[in-house]
Amino acid sequence: MASTLTVDKIVGSASASIVHAPGHVIQVKQSVFTGIQTISSASFTDITNLAVTITPSATNSKFLLSFNLAYAAVNNSAPMFRFSGGNSGNFVGDAAGNRTRATLYMADDWGNNSATTFEQIAFMASHQYLDTPSTGSAITYKLQGRGDANGGIYINRTHADVDGSGEGGRSAASITVMEIAQ
Repeated sequence: MASTLTVDKIVGSASASIVHAPGHVIQVKQSVFTGIQTISSASFTDITNLAVTITPSATNSKFLLSFNLAYAAVNNSAPMFRFSGGNSGNFVGDAAGNRTRATLYMADDWGNNSATTFEQIAFMASHQYLDTPSTGSAITYKLQGRGDANGGIYINRTHADVDGSGEGGRSAASITVMEIAQ
Protein backbone atom coordinates (compact mmCIF):
# COMPACT_ATOMS: atom_id res chain seq x y z
CA MET A 1 0.00 0.00 0.00
CA ALA A 2 1.39 3.44 -0.98
CA SER A 3 1.74 6.21 1.57
CA THR A 4 1.23 9.91 0.97
CA LEU A 5 2.89 12.73 2.87
CA THR A 6 1.21 16.08 2.42
CA VAL A 7 2.59 19.27 3.97
CA ASP A 8 2.15 22.98 3.41
CA LYS A 9 5.57 24.03 4.68
CA ILE A 10 8.80 22.41 5.90
CA VAL A 11 10.73 24.46 8.44
CA GLY A 12 14.32 23.77 9.48
CA SER A 13 15.00 23.11 13.17
CA ALA A 14 18.04 25.43 13.33
CA SER A 15 16.91 28.02 10.78
CA ALA A 16 13.40 28.49 9.47
CA SER A 17 14.71 29.52 6.05
CA ILE A 18 17.01 26.56 5.32
CA VAL A 19 16.29 22.84 5.34
CA HIS A 20 19.33 20.64 4.64
CA ALA A 21 18.20 17.57 2.74
CA PRO A 22 21.38 15.78 1.62
CA GLY A 23 21.90 15.93 -2.13
CA HIS A 24 19.49 18.82 -2.64
CA VAL A 25 20.21 22.31 -3.89
CA ILE A 26 20.27 24.87 -1.06
CA GLN A 27 21.03 28.02 -3.06
CA VAL A 28 21.86 29.03 -6.63
CA LYS A 29 23.86 32.05 -7.83
CA GLN A 30 24.51 33.02 -11.42
CA SER A 31 26.37 35.74 -13.26
CA VAL A 32 25.86 36.57 -16.93
CA PHE A 33 28.12 38.43 -19.36
CA THR A 34 26.43 39.75 -22.50
CA GLY A 35 29.26 41.98 -23.72
CA ILE A 36 32.45 41.01 -25.52
CA GLN A 37 36.01 40.66 -24.27
CA THR A 38 39.39 40.16 -25.89
CA ILE A 39 42.00 38.44 -23.76
CA SER A 40 45.43 39.08 -25.28
CA SER A 41 47.41 37.54 -22.46
CA ALA A 42 49.15 34.18 -22.35
CA SER A 43 48.32 34.17 -18.62
CA PHE A 44 44.93 33.21 -17.21
CA THR A 45 42.75 36.32 -16.99
CA ASP A 46 39.33 36.79 -15.36
CA ILE A 47 36.50 36.82 -17.88
CA THR A 48 34.39 39.93 -17.37
CA ASN A 49 31.39 39.45 -15.07
CA LEU A 50 31.85 35.67 -14.87
CA ALA A 51 32.29 35.62 -11.11
CA VAL A 52 29.91 34.53 -8.37
CA THR A 53 30.34 35.08 -4.63
CA ILE A 54 28.49 32.61 -2.45
CA THR A 55 28.48 32.04 1.30
CA PRO A 56 28.10 28.39 2.30
CA SER A 57 25.14 27.45 4.49
CA ALA A 58 27.32 24.73 6.07
CA THR A 59 31.04 23.98 6.08
CA ASN A 60 30.48 20.54 4.53
CA SER A 61 28.49 21.82 1.53
CA LYS A 62 29.59 21.02 -1.99
CA PHE A 63 29.26 23.43 -4.90
CA LEU A 64 28.37 22.48 -8.46
CA LEU A 65 30.08 24.95 -10.79
CA SER A 66 29.15 25.26 -14.45
CA PHE A 67 29.92 27.66 -17.26
CA ASN A 68 28.75 28.20 -20.80
CA LEU A 69 30.32 30.60 -23.27
CA ALA A 70 31.06 31.22 -26.92
CA TYR A 71 34.67 31.93 -27.86
CA ALA A 72 36.95 32.35 -30.83
CA ALA A 73 40.67 32.87 -31.13
CA VAL A 74 43.43 34.46 -33.12
CA ASN A 75 44.93 32.18 -35.79
CA ASN A 76 47.49 29.73 -34.31
CA SER A 77 46.66 30.48 -30.68
CA ALA A 78 45.68 27.91 -28.05
CA PRO A 79 42.47 28.86 -26.17
CA MET A 80 42.30 27.58 -22.58
CA PHE A 81 39.86 28.02 -19.70
CA ARG A 82 39.78 27.24 -15.98
CA PHE A 83 37.75 27.87 -12.83
CA SER A 84 39.25 29.68 -9.86
CA GLY A 85 38.02 29.97 -6.27
CA GLY A 86 37.48 27.42 -3.51
CA ASN A 87 39.33 24.25 -4.49
CA SER A 88 38.32 24.57 -8.15
CA GLY A 89 41.94 25.31 -9.06
CA ASN A 90 42.50 21.57 -8.60
CA PHE A 91 40.24 20.84 -11.59
CA VAL A 92 42.98 20.99 -14.22
CA GLY A 93 44.90 18.39 -16.18
CA ASP A 94 47.94 16.69 -14.69
CA ALA A 95 51.33 18.35 -14.90
CA ALA A 96 53.34 17.07 -17.88
CA GLY A 97 56.52 18.76 -19.05
CA ASN A 98 55.93 22.41 -19.96
CA ARG A 99 52.25 21.99 -20.77
CA THR A 100 49.79 24.48 -19.30
CA ARG A 101 47.36 22.94 -16.85
CA ALA A 102 43.79 23.96 -17.70
CA THR A 103 40.20 22.87 -17.08
CA LEU A 104 39.45 23.06 -20.79
CA TYR A 105 42.12 23.16 -23.52
CA MET A 106 40.71 23.68 -26.97
CA ALA A 107 43.45 23.41 -29.62
CA ASP A 108 47.05 24.04 -30.44
CA ASP A 109 47.68 26.18 -33.51
CA TRP A 110 44.05 27.26 -33.77
CA GLY A 111 43.14 27.42 -37.46
CA ASN A 112 46.44 25.76 -38.41
CA ASN A 113 47.90 28.74 -40.28
CA SER A 114 44.81 29.26 -42.42
CA ALA A 115 44.01 32.95 -42.53
CA THR A 116 40.25 32.38 -42.71
CA THR A 117 39.53 28.87 -41.35
CA PHE A 118 37.81 29.93 -38.13
CA GLU A 119 37.40 33.69 -38.59
CA GLN A 120 33.61 33.60 -38.68
CA ILE A 121 33.02 30.76 -36.21
CA ALA A 122 32.40 31.02 -32.49
CA PHE A 123 32.67 27.75 -30.60
CA MET A 124 30.67 26.84 -27.51
CA ALA A 125 32.41 25.71 -24.34
CA SER A 126 30.83 24.34 -21.20
CA HIS A 127 32.10 22.44 -18.21
CA GLN A 128 31.05 21.38 -14.72
CA TYR A 129 32.95 20.69 -11.52
CA LEU A 130 31.80 19.64 -8.04
CA ASP A 131 33.91 21.59 -5.54
CA THR A 132 34.34 20.78 -1.84
CA PRO A 133 35.83 23.91 -0.27
CA SER A 134 35.22 22.92 3.41
CA THR A 135 34.64 26.47 4.62
CA GLY A 136 31.90 28.61 6.08
CA SER A 137 33.36 31.80 4.59
CA ALA A 138 32.25 33.47 1.38
CA ILE A 139 33.85 32.05 -1.79
CA THR A 140 34.24 33.83 -5.10
CA TYR A 141 34.26 31.47 -8.06
CA LYS A 142 35.48 32.83 -11.40
CA LEU A 143 36.02 31.70 -14.94
CA GLN A 144 39.36 32.57 -16.50
CA GLY A 145 40.67 32.31 -20.05
CA ARG A 146 43.91 32.77 -21.95
CA GLY A 147 45.50 32.49 -25.35
CA ASP A 148 49.19 31.89 -25.93
CA ALA A 149 52.24 33.62 -27.40
CA ASN A 150 50.65 33.42 -30.88
CA GLY A 151 47.60 35.44 -29.90
CA GLY A 152 44.55 35.89 -27.76
CA ILE A 153 40.96 34.77 -27.49
CA TYR A 154 37.59 36.44 -27.94
CA ILE A 155 34.60 35.95 -25.67
CA ASN A 156 31.03 36.16 -27.06
CA ARG A 157 32.15 36.99 -30.62
CA THR A 158 33.99 35.57 -33.62
CA HIS A 159 37.50 36.51 -34.70
CA ALA A 160 36.20 38.41 -37.74
CA ASP A 161 33.34 39.97 -35.73
CA VAL A 162 31.33 40.54 -38.91
CA ASP A 163 28.82 43.40 -38.57
CA GLY A 164 25.94 42.02 -40.57
CA SER A 165 22.48 40.77 -39.63
CA GLY A 166 22.86 37.71 -41.87
CA GLU A 167 26.36 36.71 -40.80
CA GLY A 168 27.34 38.60 -37.67
CA GLY A 169 26.26 37.77 -34.16
CA ARG A 170 27.00 38.07 -30.48
CA SER A 171 26.52 35.56 -27.67
CA ALA A 172 26.03 35.54 -23.92
CA ALA A 173 28.08 33.67 -21.32
CA SER A 174 27.26 32.52 -17.79
CA ILE A 175 28.68 30.94 -14.68
CA THR A 176 26.33 29.20 -12.26
CA VAL A 177 27.11 27.95 -8.75
CA MET A 178 24.73 25.64 -6.86
CA GLU A 179 25.24 24.78 -3.21
CA ILE A 180 24.48 21.11 -2.57
CA ALA A 181 23.54 19.98 0.96
CA GLN A 182 25.49 17.05 2.45
